[in-house]
Amino acid sequence: MERCGTYMTGVGSSGVGRIYIKAGSEEIDLSGSAREVNDAWLNITKQDTWQSTLSRIRLARQEAIDRAREVALKSGIPERGSAFKRLMDTCDINKKSDVILAAIHYLRSVEKEVDTPPRDIKRLIVQSEKWEEGEIDKWNMSLYINRMLEGGKALLEYPGNQPEKNRFVVLTDAGLDHLENMSL
Repeated sequence: MERCGTYMTGVGSSGVGRIYIKAGSEEIDLSGSAREVNDAWLNITKQDTWQSTLSRIRLARQEAIDRAREVALKSGIPERGSAFKRLMDTCDINKKSDVILAAIHYLRSVEKEVDTPPRDIKRLIVQSEKWEEGEIDKWNMSLYINRMLEGGKALLEYPGNQPEKNRFVVLTDAGLDHLENMSL
Protein backbone atom coordinates (compact mmCIF):
# COMPACT_ATOMS: atom_id res chain seq x y z
CA MET A 1 0.00 0.00 0.00
CA GLU A 2 1.45 3.33 -1.02
CA ARG A 3 1.53 6.03 1.58
CA CYS A 4 1.66 9.71 1.15
CA GLY A 5 2.94 11.89 3.92
CA THR A 6 4.16 15.38 4.56
CA TYR A 7 6.22 16.22 7.55
CA MET A 8 7.36 19.76 8.10
CA THR A 9 9.51 20.76 10.96
CA GLY A 10 10.44 24.29 11.64
CA VAL A 11 13.76 25.72 12.61
CA GLY A 12 14.83 24.30 15.92
CA SER A 13 17.20 25.77 18.44
CA SER A 14 20.03 24.42 16.31
CA GLY A 15 18.99 26.70 13.39
CA VAL A 16 18.35 23.68 11.14
CA GLY A 17 15.07 23.32 9.24
CA ARG A 18 13.59 20.30 7.51
CA ILE A 19 10.81 19.53 5.01
CA TYR A 20 10.05 15.88 4.25
CA ILE A 21 7.41 14.75 1.72
CA LYS A 22 6.86 11.18 0.55
CA ALA A 23 4.27 10.36 -2.13
CA GLY A 24 4.48 6.75 -3.27
CA SER A 25 8.07 6.24 -4.40
CA GLU A 26 8.73 9.98 -4.69
CA GLU A 27 10.55 11.49 -1.78
CA ILE A 28 11.54 15.07 -1.04
CA ASP A 29 13.80 15.53 1.96
CA LEU A 30 15.20 18.99 2.54
CA SER A 31 17.26 19.92 5.54
CA GLY A 32 19.76 22.57 6.42
CA SER A 33 19.56 26.14 7.55
CA ALA A 34 16.16 27.83 7.27
CA ARG A 35 17.42 29.81 4.27
CA GLU A 36 18.81 26.70 2.52
CA VAL A 37 15.57 24.77 3.05
CA ASN A 38 13.48 27.71 1.84
CA ASP A 39 15.64 28.20 -1.27
CA ALA A 40 15.57 24.47 -2.08
CA TRP A 41 11.77 24.39 -1.57
CA LEU A 42 11.26 27.35 -3.91
CA ASN A 43 13.48 25.65 -6.50
CA ILE A 44 11.47 22.40 -6.31
CA THR A 45 8.10 24.11 -6.59
CA LYS A 46 9.26 25.98 -9.70
CA GLN A 47 10.26 22.76 -11.47
CA ASP A 48 8.06 20.36 -13.40
CA THR A 49 8.95 17.79 -10.76
CA TRP A 50 6.56 19.47 -8.32
CA GLN A 51 3.65 19.43 -10.77
CA SER A 52 4.32 15.83 -11.74
CA THR A 53 4.49 14.87 -8.05
CA LEU A 54 1.11 16.51 -7.43
CA SER A 55 -0.26 14.70 -10.46
CA ARG A 56 1.03 11.37 -9.10
CA ILE A 57 -0.57 12.12 -5.73
CA ARG A 58 -3.94 12.75 -7.42
CA LEU A 59 -3.57 9.56 -9.47
CA ALA A 60 -2.62 7.49 -6.39
CA ARG A 61 -5.64 8.89 -4.53
CA GLN A 62 -8.01 7.99 -7.38
CA GLU A 63 -6.49 4.51 -7.67
CA ALA A 64 -6.99 3.99 -3.92
CA ILE A 65 -10.64 5.05 -4.23
CA ASP A 66 -11.13 2.72 -7.19
CA ARG A 67 -9.51 -0.19 -5.33
CA ALA A 68 -11.70 0.46 -2.27
CA ARG A 69 -14.82 0.50 -4.45
CA GLU A 70 -13.76 -2.75 -6.13
CA VAL A 71 -13.12 -4.46 -2.77
CA ALA A 72 -16.48 -3.22 -1.46
CA LEU A 73 -18.33 -4.59 -4.49
CA LYS A 74 -16.52 -7.95 -4.25
CA SER A 75 -17.37 -8.21 -0.56
CA GLY A 76 -21.04 -7.72 -1.27
CA ILE A 77 -21.44 -4.09 -0.24
CA PRO A 78 -23.68 -2.62 -2.93
CA GLU A 79 -22.61 0.42 -4.88
CA ARG A 80 -25.08 3.26 -4.27
CA GLY A 81 -26.54 3.25 -7.79
CA SER A 82 -27.19 -0.48 -7.80
CA ALA A 83 -28.64 -0.33 -4.28
CA PHE A 84 -31.02 2.45 -5.31
CA LYS A 85 -31.98 0.53 -8.48
CA ARG A 86 -32.73 -2.57 -6.41
CA LEU A 87 -34.99 -0.46 -4.19
CA MET A 88 -36.86 0.96 -7.20
CA ASP A 89 -37.24 -2.48 -8.80
CA THR A 90 -38.41 -4.10 -5.58
CA CYS A 91 -41.05 -1.41 -5.01
CA ASP A 92 -41.91 -1.13 -8.73
CA ILE A 93 -41.17 2.61 -8.79
CA ASN A 94 -41.24 3.95 -12.34
CA LYS A 95 -43.08 7.30 -12.42
CA LYS A 96 -40.69 10.25 -12.53
CA SER A 97 -42.20 11.95 -9.48
CA ASP A 98 -42.06 8.70 -7.48
CA VAL A 99 -38.44 8.09 -8.54
CA ILE A 100 -37.49 11.61 -7.42
CA LEU A 101 -39.36 11.16 -4.12
CA ALA A 102 -37.63 7.81 -3.57
CA ALA A 103 -34.24 9.34 -4.41
CA ILE A 104 -34.75 12.12 -1.86
CA HIS A 105 -35.80 9.56 0.74
CA TYR A 106 -32.78 7.35 -0.09
CA LEU A 107 -30.34 10.24 0.16
CA ARG A 108 -31.88 11.41 3.44
CA SER A 109 -32.43 8.10 5.21
CA VAL A 110 -29.72 5.79 3.82
CA GLU A 111 -26.89 8.21 3.09
CA LYS A 112 -27.90 10.64 5.87
CA GLU A 113 -27.51 13.67 3.57
CA VAL A 114 -28.86 17.00 4.83
CA ASP A 115 -28.24 18.99 1.67
CA THR A 116 -29.44 17.27 -1.52
CA PRO A 117 -29.54 19.67 -4.46
CA PRO A 118 -31.41 18.47 -7.57
CA ARG A 119 -28.07 17.67 -9.29
CA ASP A 120 -27.29 15.13 -6.51
CA ILE A 121 -30.73 13.58 -6.91
CA LYS A 122 -30.10 13.36 -10.66
CA ARG A 123 -26.66 11.80 -10.08
CA LEU A 124 -28.15 9.05 -7.91
CA ILE A 125 -30.82 8.29 -10.52
CA VAL A 126 -28.18 8.21 -13.28
CA GLN A 127 -26.04 5.85 -11.18
CA SER A 128 -28.95 3.43 -10.99
CA GLU A 129 -28.50 2.93 -14.77
CA LYS A 130 -32.23 2.40 -15.08
CA TRP A 131 -32.55 5.37 -17.45
CA GLU A 132 -30.11 7.00 -19.85
CA GLU A 133 -28.49 10.20 -18.57
CA GLY A 134 -29.84 12.12 -21.58
CA GLU A 135 -33.37 11.08 -20.65
CA ILE A 136 -32.90 12.17 -17.03
CA ASP A 137 -31.47 15.51 -18.22
CA LYS A 138 -34.95 16.27 -19.58
CA TRP A 139 -36.57 15.78 -16.17
CA ASN A 140 -37.23 19.08 -14.43
CA MET A 141 -36.28 18.05 -10.89
CA SER A 142 -37.17 21.41 -9.36
CA LEU A 143 -40.63 21.40 -10.96
CA TYR A 144 -41.38 17.91 -9.61
CA ILE A 145 -40.10 18.89 -6.15
CA ASN A 146 -42.21 22.07 -6.16
CA ARG A 147 -45.33 20.08 -7.10
CA MET A 148 -44.69 17.64 -4.25
CA LEU A 149 -44.46 20.59 -1.84
CA GLU A 150 -47.97 21.80 -2.75
CA GLY A 151 -51.44 20.68 -1.78
CA GLY A 152 -53.25 19.39 1.25
CA LYS A 153 -51.31 16.13 1.23
CA ALA A 154 -47.87 17.47 0.33
CA LEU A 155 -45.30 14.70 -0.05
CA LEU A 156 -42.38 17.00 0.75
CA GLU A 157 -41.77 19.87 3.14
CA TYR A 158 -39.01 22.23 4.20
CA PRO A 159 -37.55 21.37 7.58
CA GLY A 160 -37.97 24.16 10.13
CA ASN A 161 -34.25 24.57 10.71
CA GLN A 162 -33.26 25.05 7.04
CA PRO A 163 -33.94 27.71 4.38
CA GLU A 164 -36.88 27.08 2.05
CA LYS A 165 -34.81 25.71 -0.82
CA ASN A 166 -35.40 22.53 -2.79
CA ARG A 167 -32.03 21.18 -1.69
CA PHE A 168 -33.28 20.84 1.91
CA VAL A 169 -36.68 19.19 1.38
CA VAL A 170 -37.65 16.15 3.44
CA LEU A 171 -40.53 13.71 3.11
CA THR A 172 -43.71 14.38 5.03
CA ASP A 173 -45.65 11.60 6.70
CA ALA A 174 -47.82 11.57 3.56
CA GLY A 175 -44.67 11.16 1.43
CA LEU A 176 -43.47 8.26 3.56
CA ASP A 177 -46.94 6.68 3.41
CA HIS A 178 -46.96 7.09 -0.38
CA LEU A 179 -43.65 5.21 -0.71
CA GLU A 180 -44.80 2.62 1.82
CA ASN A 181 -48.00 1.97 -0.15
CA MET A 182 -45.96 1.48 -3.32
CA SER A 183 -43.89 -1.20 -1.65
CA LEU A 184 -46.90 -3.32 -0.72
